[in-house]
Amino acid sequence: MGTPTLVELPHLVLEVAGLLALAVLLGLLARRVHLPLTVVLVVVAFLASAVGLIPTVGQLEGDVFQEVVVVIFLPVLVFAAALDINLRAFTRNLGAIFSLAVLSFAVSAVLVGLSLNIVLGTGLAVAFLFGALISATDPVAVVAIFRDLGVPRRLLTLVEGESLLNDGVAIVLFAILLESATGGSVDVAAGLLDFVTVFAGGAIIGGLLGLAAAAVLPWLDRLPGVALSLAVAYGSFVLAEEVLGFSGVMSTAVAGMVLAGLAPSRGSAELREAWEQTWGALDYVANALLFLLIGLALEPAAFVDHLGPVLLAVVAVLVARAAAVVPVVWLLEKIAGIPRVGWRNEAVLVWGGLRGGVALALALALPEELPERDMLVALTGGVVLATLLLNATTIQWLVHRLGLDEPSPGDLFLTAVARLSGVQAAKQQVTDLGLSDAEEVTARLDNVERDAHEELHRLELDPEEETRVVLGRALHIERRTYQVLSDEGLLPPAVTRTLLHQVDDELDDLAIRADMTEAVRRRTPSRMDQFSRRVVTWLPEPAGEDAEELPYADASARRLAARSTGEALDLFDQLPAIRPETVQQVRQTFRRWEQQALDELDQLGGDSADARPQLHERQAKLLARAATRRQLSELAHTGLLPERLQDLPNL
Repeated sequence: MGTPTLVELPHLVLEVAGLLALAVLLGLLARRVHLPLTVVLVVVAFLASAVGLIPTVGQLEGDVFQEVVVVIFLPVLVFAAALDINLRAFTRNLGAIFSLAVLSFAVSAVLVGLSLNIVLGTGLAVAFLFGALISATDPVAVVAIFRDLGVPRRLLTLVEGESLLNDGVAIVLFAILLESATGGSVDVAAGLLDFVTVFAGGAIIGGLLGLAAAAVLPWLDRLPGVALSLAVAYGSFVLAEEVLGFSGVMSTAVAGMVLAGLAPSRGSAELREAWEQTWGALDYVANALLFLLIGLALEPAAFVDHLGPVLLAVVAVLVARAAAVVPVVWLLEKIAGIPRVGWRNEAVLVWGGLRGGVALALALALPEELPERDMLVALTGGVVLATLLLNATTIQWLVHRLGLDEPSPGDLFLTAVARLSGVQAAKQQVTDLGLSDAEEVTARLDNVERDAHEELHRLELDPEEETRVVLGRALHIERRTYQVLSDEGLLPPAVTRTLLHQVDDELDDLAIRADMTEAVRRRTPSRMDQFSRRVVTWLPEPAGEDAEELPYADASARRLAARSTGEALDLFDQLPAIRPETVQQVRQTFRRWEQQALDELDQLGGDSADARPQLHERQAKLLARAATRRQLSELAHTGLLPERLQDLPNL
């Protein structure tokens, strides 16, 4: 299929619209049959291809298919995944993620290549080329299942992080090995240097673009912020991949993660919500179209012609995945000292290694003059289809069988506590609204509250789980306090970032150990946060900040958060299954942290005395501005005021 003409373009748009409508209908079917949507999409498209029902847009071949997948779909999928990933969790597990994305990938590629070379007699260059293009995981369906089931966050981080990085590894390594497979000479040392340069160069470009975009977020409203995120997603990819010759996947991934990490402190709540909705929709559309195109691109006749090699490739890929993941993780635990992954998580990592659009795009982009091209395309399609039909449909069973989806007593306790808090808020709302049948509504709410209390009485928590529940909820409230202060403009972004990093680290530590109540928080920010604070003092407002305000704002926010958290802990005094001494221990921890903040405020003394009135005046103006904007926005939304009045410059 060549480049579409202006006459063909409306037909292509209509076909794409039809495919999206089909994806929506198949989504309803997938929900009824309890199968991942991606699997249903591929199967239906594959069956359509088998009977010859292939639309024009489904006839993309070779380099055209690769360009569509890599340039159109991949930036969306990578950027959406990067925005959704927890940057702190990613960096704390970077050793394991990088090893899975590079070391395990390399081991898998070598093992798959050797299997083809030994059994089928395929030349080593071509065999290793296939091993490289087929070893990148594409766990779209698995990640969706993980989120629904609530598997441990660390496992989700490992799976998402690996898939983010190894797509870039596969594309770079594929380009290097293709030169050798087509008769060119490749020096191992030069190839390794080229790989590192391309990989690192993409990360640097993405990091710089992400930082540049984050620097202007305080000036942006919701819609301009969405436009900027689209520009960063595609611009970082094309600039790195096509212009500078680096890894576009790495550039987009790093840019997305930088924005995800800085948005809570530099972007408004409305902007972050708009990103979540926009990129969630784009991710859905891209995945729906991509997996339909994958199914249409698979050729049933090619599977029949190469049935034996296809079965060998499927077995080799599955075995190589296990042989690559388990030893690497074990070595990292023993030698590098990374936190223990656990055999259950390893099993899901192995079985969750699906293959998807990137592998098929690379295979279809193989040059026609390569003698083994048809066989490699058939092998790739067979592996993609097999992992979707086999792994994706059984991963939920495996997760359940291993007990990774079972909520702990602490999880159930926190759920019941959230129900109680919700009922109390609902009762207050009934009172505020002055409903005519308030007594009947309140009686129904009393029933819900009674059920939650009964569930709490049935639960039994061990001492460690008690501490994890109480301290975890306290840290959650503290984090929410910082985010609310930031969203209202009362906390400078550099201070917000430092405080959120601190709480996020403590929440991660809490998942591993529950003996944190004796922890003493550091009095000074990390070196990176200190450098960040110095930089933002050079910028103009609203991105810039007064250096004299930062220490006072930091200590004041920690004092306020500690006090708010201590008050919220009063709820546990009336709950069963939680010993009073546990609540008291956590309460004393936050009182100690509050006293640390008070001591810092006293030590600041005259150094920040001049800054305090300015800070208080600015906070008062910001509070009045935020409240007024909300009122005007509501009036404009109902049509009582023109929309331009909600953006008056003097507010």
